[in-house]
Amino acid sequence: KKTILCIEGLFNTTMTFLRALQDATPAPATCSDALATQCLPCVNEALAAVAPPSIDDGGGSKTYNCSLPGLEGFVPGQYEGIKVNYLSFVTETSSPSMPVRAAELEACTGGQIFFAEAENVWEDPLADLGSGEVKGFELYDGYFMSYSHFPEASSKGLAETLNERIREANDRLLWEDVLPKVKTMGEYRKDGQTNIDFLMYDGDFFVPIIRLDLLEKYNKPLPNTWEEVVELAVFFHGRDLNDDGNEDDFGFCHFPRQGAGYWDWWWPEAVYSTWATFDQTQGIGEGFFFDSETMSPRTSDPGFKKAAEIWKTLWEHGADGCITDNFISGRCAIGFSPPGCWKGIFLNPDGVHRKDANGTIVWQPRLKSGDVVEPYRFRPFGSTGYYDRKTNEFKDCTEEACPRAEPVPAKGHDDLIAEEKLTSSYAPRAQILEEILPPSPLTGKFVNRAPFYWSGGLGTLIRKSADKVKKDFVWDFFVYTNSPATSVYDVANYASWLDDWRFSQLFPGDNFLAGGWSQDSYEEHAAVMRWALSTESNGALNLRIPALAQYTRDTVGELMGKYISNDVTLEQMSSQVTSGWERITNEQGKLNQLNIYRAALGLDSLLTVDKCRLHREEMDMIDPSVCKQYDDHNTTLIIIVLSSIVGAGVVILVVYFLYKRYKAFQKIKIAHERQMESTLNEATRALRMLDYPLHLISAQDFIKGGKLLQHERLRNSHRLTVLDNLADVDSFIQAGKQVVFFSHQWTAFDAPDPNNHQYEAMIGALHELSKRNGWDPSWNDVFVWVDYSSIPQANPSVQNLAIRSLAVYSSSATSFVVVAPDTPHADLDSVCDLDTYQRRMWCRAEQVCHSMRNGTDGMYLAVTNKETGLVEVTPVKPDFFRESLHVFDGELSCCRLEHKGMEACDRQSLVVPILGLYGELFRAAHDGIKGNNADISTVKTFLSEIEKHQEEVFPRTFQRVMWRKDKRIMEEVLLFGDLIERMRTRIKQGKMYVVQERGGTESTKSTTSFLRHGTPNPSTFIRHGARRASELSEGPPELPTTMRHCGIAVQDSEKSNNETKQSNWNVSNGEANNMSRNGISETEEVHKSIETSVPSP
Repeated sequence: KKTILCIEGLFNTTMTFLRALQDATPAPATCSDALATQCLPCVNEALAAVAPPSIDDGGGSKTYNCSLPGLEGFVPGQYEGIKVNYLSFVTETSSPSMPVRAAELEACTGGQIFFAEAENVWEDPLADLGSGEVKGFELYDGYFMSYSHFPEASSKGLAETLNERIREANDRLLWEDVLPKVKTMGEYRKDGQTNIDFLMYDGDFFVPIIRLDLLEKYNKPLPNTWEEVVELAVFFHGRDLNDDGNEDDFGFCHFPRQGAGYWDWWWPEAVYSTWATFDQTQGIGEGFFFDSETMSPRTSDPGFKKAAEIWKTLWEHGADGCITDNFISGRCAIGFSPPGCWKGIFLNPDGVHRKDANGTIVWQPRLKSGDVVEPYRFRPFGSTGYYDRKTNEFKDCTEEACPRAEPVPAKGHDDLIAEEKLTSSYAPRAQILEEILPPSPLTGKFVNRAPFYWSGGLGTLIRKSADKVKKDFVWDFFVYTNSPATSVYDVANYASWLDDWRFSQLFPGDNFLAGGWSQDSYEEHAAVMRWALSTESNGALNLRIPALAQYTRDTVGELMGKYISNDVTLEQMSSQVTSGWERITNEQGKLNQLNIYRAALGLDSLLTVDKCRLHREEMDMIDPSVCKQYDDHNTTLIIIVLSSIVGAGVVILVVYFLYKRYKAFQKIKIAHERQMESTLNEATRALRMLDYPLHLISAQDFIKGGKLLQHERLRNSHRLTVLDNLADVDSFIQAGKQVVFFSHQWTAFDAPDPNNHQYEAMIGALHELSKRNGWDPSWNDVFVWVDYSSIPQANPSVQNLAIRSLAVYSSSATSFVVVAPDTPHADLDSVCDLDTYQRRMWCRAEQVCHSMRNGTDGMYLAVTNKETGLVEVTPVKPDFFRESLHVFDGELSCCRLEHKGMEACDRQSLVVPILGLYGELFRAAHDGIKGNNADISTVKTFLSEIEKHQEEVFPRTFQRVMWRKDKRIMEEVLLFGDLIERMRTRIKQGKMYVVQERGGTESTKSTTSFLRHGTPNPSTFIRHGARRASELSEGPPELPTTMRHCGIAVQDSEKSNNETKQSNWNVSNGEANNMSRNGISETEEVHKSIETSVPSP
């Protein structure tokens, strides 16, 4: 009865509330009704008015401010009069930057965002969204909530799917900048598609920190496993850890813990974090809470029991580690909490300390040397053993059984941090760890870590049923607050619950250092965050199905409490948790829970036949006819019939076997043909498309940098020019821009140029090229491509896309400089020079990709003169390309490492781009020969050299060494096979087609003489977008009859078009500059001028 009255009261309040919003009248008095506020306390807050977002200039018109970074793309006043309701949660603590950013967006767009505060961040959003059967309150358009609960809304189609919105807003949102596991946390698998329904603002998982002064004092090694943590917790508990004279301090401080306020419900998730290290070894999709087919709880398995035992001991020897001052006052030896709990320690200039009554610091943790030392933050604890689900026993982790495990380091994790290419300033901290820590007794053993993404991971969701314009406004609010333009600052400078979720928030780290973090605390924080949220980690998702509170709080929490209090035994606790979970699952609908559990792990639903096999009773309750189609009522009859014809059956089987062998052979043959044709198509397409945009740094910024700067640092400071496709590249070059491609070798394992020798040679080369070519000394039209600055370094998946486009990058440059001065290698006892450069396969590949498209006219060497010892810049000799052509004889790191942990050799990744370049080269010669074109001598020189050494230049196969199951295997692998012959045949038959960026196909067989792609002069070579400054200074050249632009052949039809081209060329040549993702790219304007100057194809 009370519930019915509550719903009636809230319904009346809601209707009044909605009418008030619609009529823009004052807040209705009924909103203060006590009955309504008991049901939804946030109604009052939702009606709270905020300051008007726009300013009346006195003349009756409003002005808007869209000048802040991240607001440039908005139309001033575009949401004037639009009001949206946003359900937040303890905003001042959880996300204090959001109201600030909302006010900024309101001042720009004219819309209004009304903040309301939920009492329960887990259940209130779901109550407003509703369920598939019961309509929700639908008061709010957007929600701030836990990632653990959005799958319930997604399963019922109540959440707005964001995939298309992300694509359209990616110039602002930069989705590729979001850490991989953070993306996964917002995904939901439905109908065979991975939907992004939840925009994460938080890379939240449990992170340990430990007092180094205590480890040194008692000569204890760094703990890597949960068993070691228990041992240390018991050892330190009850000692005086901060010299206050009281032996009552704690061995282990963690969060959440009972009494943690909002988070009291979820303290059992700490148990889950340990359970995952025993039970999940294969990554997120494996899961560990339930059997992903039967939906049987795994709480009776040894993994859960072992985790429960560990946490009983830790509970008895621990205390809170977040909402009290236990750790910062020095009362804790080990901490285990979400990253946000440690912000206060690292933002506090005093760090861990104890003060007297006068506020004077009387104690800080110090090493024996007397130096104050900060706590050490490192990767979550793990296990050297795992639970084998097939044999029901614990086994030691191996590379095969625990593929995401890592060897236990001897001291600290500094070696792992170095591999992640963080700044070199971490060396002092590594030295401290080396000096004070004894080696781990587990050194070299494999430890399975599983960073656990608990319910504290927060993000935002849009209600699907909201009005479209309101959804658009809420989405723009989310994009603005989530984008690097605002979040890079906010995540480091606000003491909030939101932890880093982007690469740009972590690197290069200036935001943390400016916010008050020490270099040590930043380095360790960045290393842990990047690893735990990367594709490589064995990250574990929280349980994310309906009735989560019943599973975790009411069942595990209550029974763990009894177990800790010794009211039940371990076996009793485990048995009762299992029966409790089974009961809740059945109440919610077993198949429904199974579908959502699998979808939240990124798995598709079971096939109907499997559901009938495993869940027949549940399936029959839904529809008895579904599973009947799989029943077999004729088994006996079939057996009788088969027995009577067994003799004939044997004969049939033999014939059938032979027939299947023949068909299998035919299928293999057809598959091979398709693979060859697919490779040829891909090779042709690769030269017309960019898998990742071309990123350039202006020569001015390159010189100002003083050294090679990392890509992410340049990107975040908006110092990169971005060309998204080849049309932009062509327009850019035709506007008179010069692109200098620097090809070099890294002279350290983790840094491209640690002593700056190569950078200085690059600067010298720029000056020499400017002098030789008569470039404007202001450098306004000169841009640089160099790997460390132009290719992403932080995100491996995005980095691979850029590497796939390397051939196009290289061939697009107007100048190519081999930078190989004599330089000592920082990690090897050797000198890097032109000889070592030429031995590297990737260095050869860059040269070939440029020279096969552009010739050697624009190629230079920046090498040390052996007589003078000075670096000189000279043009390459005409036959320089001969050695470089033997790309596949070059050395590769993957081959040196014998491809351990790799699926393929880097040689295989170069087949497509090199094959495409050869095809274009052969087509140029073939068309030139057919048309009696006399000016193809350079092309023919290349082809002649290739034909002499074809088997070496394009090896049909190669010998590859691989390791499988600890065995070294030598195998012959197909490389080019007969692809070269197939490419020639295609071209001779006129069947070489190019896939255009705008769709469709275009034959590359020209009806006129061959033209260089993107260049108005067809003489000398196949040049891709290359022209000299001397040509530009003379004004626009006479355009030929056919111009290739963006892979489309365009015919001139009237003389007036040439006049239009002449005019537009002058405009674009003088104005196309300073392009970036901020605002409209001026390259696009140049592109438009070129497009409008010619008839439509």
